[in-house]
Amino acid sequence: MSRRPRLSKEDQQLWSRVAESVKPLKRRRPAEEALPETAPERSASKAAKTKTPKTRTLAPPPLAPLAPPRAEPKPLDPGRLIDIDRRNAERLRRGQMPIEGVLDLHGHRQHEAEEALGRFLASAQAAEKRCILIITGKGQIGDSRGVLRRSLGEWLNQGANRARVLAFAQAQPKHGGAGAFYVLLKRRRA
Repeated sequence: MSRRPRLSKEDQQLWSRVAESVKPLKRRRPAEEALPETAPERSASKAAKTKTPKTRTLAPPPLAPLAPPRAEPKPLDPGRLIDIDRRNAERLRRGQMPIEGVLDLHGHRQHEAEEALGRFLASAQAAEKRCILIITGKGQIGDSRGVLRRSLGEWLNQGANRARVLAFAQAQPKHGGAGAFYVLLKRRRA
């Protein structure tokens, strides 16, 4: 290792004069973050006229603000515009988006249908499918709305399913009408 060369007395005096003449740059900080200046102690004798540079006491850095908690997503309703632009919502409602997957829940019990829906949504999103068709059926004769049809909106608004679904709408007659729904999935984040 090489040693630094020692400064001569002349160089040291020159350096101290230069160091005394230097003023620190002013930093632009908000008022609450400004660091208070402390006055250096001065000797009572007038013989020692060397100026001591002002020092600042360093305050601990302010704590970084926590990220705001994520707001609960708004509940989905058939055909309602929430996180989707009007053009895509209209295409979904009219059945003009290509259907990339179909889940038929006919013959399933309620808890079986809910589990099948969750698995299907997860696999469809993993396969990067965008628009899928869920067939619930219209319900039994005399029943205005079937149990699966009535429960679909509730299931789509639950936890992991809601995180995957962007919008849904009742299907057109050519795809099942009142007994089926188009579901638009969110794109997966990388």
